[in-house]
Amino acid sequence: MSSSDADLSLSSANQLPDKMTWATWAAVIGGALGAFMAILDIQVTNASLRDISGALNLSLSESGWISTSYLIAEIIVIPLTAFFSQVFGLKRYMLVNCIVFLAASIMCGLSWNLPSMIFCRALQGLSGGALIPLSFQIILTMMPEKQKPLGLTIFGLTVTLAPTLGPSLGGYLTDQYGWRSIFFINIVPGILMMLALNFGLVTEKLKLEKFKNLDWISLICLIVGLSGMTYILEDGPKKDWFDSLDIRWGLIMTILGLPIFIIRQFYIEHPILRLTLFKNRNFALGTIITAVAGCALFSGIYGLSLYLAQVQDYSAAGIGKVLMWVGLPQLIVMPFLPFLMKRVDMRVLALIGLTMFAYSNYINSLLNINVSGDELKLSLWIRAMGQPLFVIPLSAMAMALVSKEQAAEGSSIFNMMRNLGASLGIALTTTFILKRQTTHMFQMSERLSAFDNRLVEKLYVTEMQFRTQGLDAAAAKIQSAKQIIQPVLRDSLIESFSDIFFVLTWALLACGLLVLLLKKTKADTDISASH
Repeated sequence: MSSSDADLSLSSANQLPDKMTWATWAAVIGGALGAFMAILDIQVTNASLRDISGALNLSLSESGWISTSYLIAEIIVIPLTAFFSQVFGLKRYMLVNCIVFLAASIMCGLSWNLPSMIFCRALQGLSGGALIPLSFQIILTMMPEKQKPLGLTIFGLTVTLAPTLGPSLGGYLTDQYGWRSIFFINIVPGILMMLALNFGLVTEKLKLEKFKNLDWISLICLIVGLSGMTYILEDGPKKDWFDSLDIRWGLIMTILGLPIFIIRQFYIEHPILRLTLFKNRNFALGTIITAVAGCALFSGIYGLSLYLAQVQDYSAAGIGKVLMWVGLPQLIVMPFLPFLMKRVDMRVLALIGLTMFAYSNYINSLLNINVSGDELKLSLWIRAMGQPLFVIPLSAMAMALVSKEQAAEGSSIFNMMRNLGASLGIALTTTFILKRQTTHMFQMSERLSAFDNRLVEKLYVTEMQFRTQGLDAAAAKIQSAKQIIQPVLRDSLIESFSDIFFVLTWALLACGLLVLLLKKTKADTDISASH
């Protein structure tokens, strides 16, 4: 890096337009709408799995493939979008993915059995997954430098709002119109997205000759490795991890695929992904922080959903109403972010946002049986106000020193790591809660002793109450024991939820320390120009 790069203010503005045109706005909004729909569809089925399973006659393990097939397809295609957008051109590639995503959404709503649903969800993931980094790429390469904070704010809104609205929207639509409506809802936004992108993007020349330079070994290793890893993260908690043969096969796929792919990217002439981007300190640290934050974003929402369902007995629609409090306050913060990013050190904004997010998790770590929807509003408000303050500045700082030519690859890596972090967070949350509940149950049971006179007296009194209701002696003993054990099960579960939020608190504070290592960048400089 030359000495002129020391202040990190890039001056290659001539490579980008000086002002926004209607076409550019159409491309940015169309891309953001596509990313929003793709991220939304990760979560939108979760609240409707029971209804879908009943309609298609699926078992619990089979219904898991409705989400797994989408996630595997999505995580595979994200790192490949840079290559395919160069081969087919951004406009052509995005429009094809829009059409496929829209068609796959309609076919999901018309699915009649598990194979048809898995096939259509995989198509959704392949096409929707491409829309996420391509939306980010449009902002990096098409928007004037002065407008980039606004563009990043729009993209950040899709990243933080969609996971929150997914369960809410899915639960509401399923309750009101049936489960098929969660897929048909994509039709109108999908058409608007295609019209906007068709108007806003310029058709580029096909570059099919690039297929000659494609390293097929790397491609196969990437697909095999990411498929195995995503399958482990998605189904590991359901199958008791490596006690399952399927999960062990997933581990073998991961071990065989990813190391070979990573090694080859450093010495082949035409790598699929330029992993040398990680030599850029801001990109490396920003990507790592984003992966951990993605883990916290998704595991926090997932953990709260489980808590409300299992402890407070909330319905899917009820959970959605509570989680709406994570989404609405973000709409208050977002309009001010472009202004703040131009005038306040973005590291300070990110640090404030991460601290607020950490504090909201700390509040949730104090859960007890009396904490339900209303009591969660304060922590959800703090979380909602803090999320945009670190998600968007981190995106800007991570990509600040990535050249325009490498923006597509940088976008693919950045978004892939965030999605992997999200999958990892959900998987670890499930396992962590189960393990910690067992630990807490053991600790609580140690306090209960058969020689404890108070316990013996309580069992006797409860047994007599059941006998007066007409139960025989054996049934009365069983019911009285259940009344003693159920509070232990409930309290141990609450303690395990508290533990996961406590861990997330410290993970986010650690991310705050990493923010201090980022180089200072300006939000209104050309963050994607060559340098």
